[in-house]
Amino acid sequence: MAAVGAITALAGTLVVSVETAGATNAPPAYTSAIPDTAPRLPAAAPHWTALAAKRFWTAQRMAEAKPLPDAKPRSTGKAAAHPTLQGLVKPPVTGGPKAQDLREAPMDATPSATVGPTDTPTDTSTPDPSATATDTPTAAPTDTSSAAPSTSPSASDSASPTASPSPSPTSTGGTGPGSSYFGGLPMVGRMYMQTSSGSYFCTASVINSPHHNIVLTAGHCLDGRAGGGSLAFVPQWTAANPQPYGIFPVATDSEGRSRVWIDPRYYDRGHVQGAPWDMAFAQVGPRSDGKQVQDVVGGNNLATGRGYAFPSIRLVGYPGTATQPLTCDNNTTQYTPSDGTPGSYLRIACDGFATGTSGSPFLENFDPATGTGDVVGTIGGWDTGGPTADVSYSSAYGSDVQNLYNAAVAGTAPARPNVLPGASTLTHTALVASGSFTPSPSPDPDKSDLIVRWSDGELTLYRGGGNGRFDKEIQLVAANTTWTKAVSITAGDFTGSDTYDLLVRWSDGSLTLFPDVDAHGLHSQITLVKPGTLWQHEVGMTAGRYTTDDHWPDDLIVRWSDGETTLYKNINSTGLHSEVRLNPANSTWTHATSLTSADFAGTNESDLVVRWSDGELTLYPDINQYGFHGEVRLRAPSTLWTHATLTTAGNFTSTDSRSNDYLVRWSDGQLSMYQDSGNSLGTEAVLATASGSSLPYYRR
Repeated sequence: MAAVGAITALAGTLVVSVETAGATNAPPAYTSAIPDTAPRLPAAAPHWTALAAKRFWTAQRMAEAKPLPDAKPRSTGKAAAHPTLQGLVKPPVTGGPKAQDLREAPMDATPSATVGPTDTPTDTSTPDPSATATDTPTAAPTDTSSAAPSTSPSASDSASPTASPSPSPTSTGGTGPGSSYFGGLPMVGRMYMQTSSGSYFCTASVINSPHHNIVLTAGHCLDGRAGGGSLAFVPQWTAANPQPYGIFPVATDSEGRSRVWIDPRYYDRGHVQGAPWDMAFAQVGPRSDGKQVQDVVGGNNLATGRGYAFPSIRLVGYPGTATQPLTCDNNTTQYTPSDGTPGSYLRIACDGFATGTSGSPFLENFDPATGTGDVVGTIGGWDTGGPTADVSYSSAYGSDVQNLYNAAVAGTAPARPNVLPGASTLTHTALVASGSFTPSPSPDPDKSDLIVRWSDGELTLYRGGGNGRFDKEIQLVAANTTWTKAVSITAGDFTGSDTYDLLVRWSDGSLTLFPDVDAHGLHSQITLVKPGTLWQHEVGMTAGRYTTDDHWPDDLIVRWSDGETTLYKNINSTGLHSEVRLNPANSTWTHATSLTSADFAGTNESDLVVRWSDGELTLYPDINQYGFHGEVRLRAPSTLWTHATLTTAGNFTSTDSRSNDYLVRWSDGQLSMYQDSGNSLGTEAVLATASGSSLPYYRR
């Protein structure tokens, strides 16, 4: 603001008296601020190991598993049922399987309680009657990656493998491009999952990676099931030989959530608007002898940025109730939907790729001698892979896929489905504060959490999941009249325990501290300022690390109703100790509508971000007890930013460890996050969209 020069000149003047007030005879507003009942704790994590997976996924259970239902069933209709196939060669049918309409089974994301290491394996499966003596290995799979894993598959974990890197059609002896059953490829298999609705599978394939533990499938296979903790990959499954290379459990975190990487836009936008990002990478653990999947079966190379049209693609997948995988060779073309689905997609005509083939790899440069190629797509994308079984689709593989793969290889905290409510609910948010209240599940790094005080007095903790997302909702206090009297809240580590505390100013002018708020709730309450009149003039407050005599964010900046702004140093459980006047009462700072502590400057000290009544957004870097040290205009005055109603900042993403992600709740309930902000606001990500709002979608 224009007055910053005068403010800087006056900064540093000590205010002798600490602004506390005398007690009143009225009962304090916070009398029943702590509920009698603690919030529910997260369920204990299941122990999902290779041995547990092997015991649970018996031959019988795998044989009984159903193809995973997609959003729409694939009909048995032929070319007339889908868009004109311009430039696409339709392969002749050579006795491949009939298309099967198997997408009617209900699904949910609740894992079955039967998952565990106590199930006894039984094998009641029977061989595919179409299988022939050609379903035997003709060549050992070779990994073409620079990592050079073992190229000789080991079957020490199970019966002898039946790999067929060079498929032999079971219906004819011809060389045409029609779909045919065959013995399979070692690096392509079934991805199994268990929910309360039953056992299901998709198709998945091994991707070469530095740690030899990454598999690829469709996003719609895992988007609602990544928390189930029952996922397992079985390379080259056939009914005749259910585990030729053993079973590889998808790794889980300390809460039992599967280590699955899906683009957050797919979670947020769903199967239609998120179709361009319909792919998923999973980190699998070693089988029971300690060997990684890529070392056992080899892998394919991930290939991105190669476009849509390929003259020859090998497609391999597990359709319907077939007891062997299906393969087909054909060209691909580009398809751009006209039904409102964004993006363009790869399209291939191959008969019989019905439900269950979601996640099937599109292999370019396929080498029959090694059974390997470059993966340029997976069945998914438009209409979750297409409305019919004879034409399949894939999302285009570009930089987004490469970035997702890089995150999986690096073990970056996977994005999770966002538990934040919609914008219409968020309009009832009264107050927000951010801090480190509860740790993220191991091995993910901790991220900032969000506390919301709702208009009905409910107090909710949203755990930060990284990637600008919140993955768990914990009710700290149910709706009540006491917490409707909380006028301002902020968070810091005032007690020095490395768990954040919540500071609350109540309507009667009292100020209380709730130490060490966590997933277990509110534990105790300390009165710092008794009810009175002076703190009723507090208009905004924000906690941060504004002084350098310790490493905790335990300092407090307060803006008063007359425009005076003060800094309280080193607040702790014994009270307020030292007050510094940053600027005296003035008309300019009466327009400071929202105060937020952040680390935009990157100095590991707190900066002050102010949203003014005219919509201007200003950064004051490295404020300390000596005053202001400059001003950066982040946004010029605008009507749009007068709608930035509630603000806070934290370390909500996985790109760095700074609290430089600026969160804004707009007047229409939309929630925006400006990631990695500095001398300018970072890129906006919309976390909750306000439909039908008069404000623009992006509010940069």
